[in-house]
Amino acid sequence: MENNEKPKAAEAVEAAKATAAEKLEAFKAEAGQHLATAAAQLDELKDKLVAQAQELGKDIDIDGLKAKATEHLEAAKASTAENLATLQAQAETAFAAASAKAEELSDVAEDKFDEVKAEAAVQLEAAQVKLDQLKAEAALQIEEAKEKAKSVWHQLFGE
Repeated sequence: MENNEKPKAAEAVEAAKATAAEKLEAFKAEAGQHLATAAAQLDELKDKLVAQAQELGKDIDIDGLKAKATEHLEAAKASTAENLATLQAQAETAFAAASAKAEELSDVAEDKFDEVKAEAAVQLEAAQVKLDQLKAEAALQIEEAKEKAKSVWHQLFGE
């Protein structure tokens, strides 16, 4: 039984870790896609603003607008990247905590299994001692019954 339970517990811990790692990687990939989409949308917005400014006339400082739009775009990209990094760090921290808790629970389960196994061994030994006592007592009673039967036989048949 021990040979089956410990590997099962370890497999369960490893499976939980693998699932959490997969979810973390999926989260990172999705966050990266959102960042790329946001950056693309900001680039499109900048291009639209520049195009609108060019349509309004030559009096507008196109280069100044481009510079401001680029500045805002870079600030938005930096802020988004910073938020993504923070979220990734939080996800990694949560993953590490979950992994540590899974290991701890695995250790506790293994210790508990060992305790139950030791208790079962003690109870089995006690049962074996009791069984041996009962066997000895039964053997004595069988011998006594044989002797009584012989005595009754001799009394009845005189042999």
